[in-house]
Amino acid sequence: MATVTFRDETPTGKRLAERELTGLPGRMTVRELIALRSGQDTPALSERTFLTNGFFILTDDRQLDSLDETVDLTGSPTLTFIKLVALAGG
Repeated sequence: MATVTFRDETPTGKRLAERELTGLPGRMTVRELIALRSGQDTPALSERTFLTNGFFILTDDRQLDSLDETVDLTGSPTLTFIKLVALAGG
C-alpha cells in the first residue's frame, strides 16, 4: 500500500494546504487522484478545471498532462496542485 501527499500551492510557490493519504494502491490514474483530492462531491468539476488549465499537477519534477495517465505511488510521492483558479472542494 502506498502513501501520497497532496500539496496545494499558488503559482508563486506559496503553500496553501497539505495532507497525506495512506493505504493507496501502488498505481492510480490522474483522474482517480483528482477525485481523491477533490472529494466525492466535485470530481467532475475538478476534472473539467484540470482539462481547461485551471490548475496543474506536478509529481517530482514532472507535470501530469492527461486524466488517464498512470502515476506510480510506490515511492510515496508528493503531488503538488498548482492553483490557477480555486479548486472545487478546497
